[in-house]
Amino acid sequence: MPGFRFLALLAMATLALPATLERLTLEEMIANSTAIVRGRVISSWTASRGPVIYTHYRVQVSERWKGSPSEQIEIVVPGGVFAGLRQSFSGTPRLASSAEYVLFLWTGPSGLTHIIGLTQGLFDVKRDSSGALIATRAATSEILLDPASGRPLRDEPLRLKLDDLDRRIRSALGREAVK
Repeated sequence: MPGFRFLALLAMATLALPATLERLTLEEMIANSTAIVRGRVISSWTASRGPVIYTHYRVQVSERWKGSPSEQIEIVVPGGVFAGLRQSFSGTPRLASSAEYVLFLWTGPSGLTHIIGLTQGLFDVKRDSSGALIATRAATSEILLDPASGRPLRDEPLRLKLDDLDRRIRSALGREAVK
């Protein structure tokens, strides 16, 4: 049993290391996403899948730019508390209940749908002082690498009017958005 505890502690220590991510431009996120939606978090729960605990979020979709049509979508974020165990992963976003987001999503071979680039693919949607809808993404605190050179980069926050983000997504997709 002491060997098992050591391996469990080693695994947990490994999970606490900072994440290293490839920096994704908005255009790369648009191209590589399997779905891009705007929606509101309506519920969340945790479950384990193999050795990983995931927090699942159900999102009520209000707008869809890319992906299969559906009124709701389920996404997962690694980490959470399940059966008395807590797992956390550096760089993973936390979504708030009832909050509205634009989500750049990727569904992998496992069938789970993730936010692309961890926090890079998550934009908060709020109204500014003039009443315009704004999509914002904070700069990630994780290490980002330039895909061409492999050198570390500093991330910058991104703030766009939702209408401008809509135009950029439509332009990159080369078509009208799917509503």
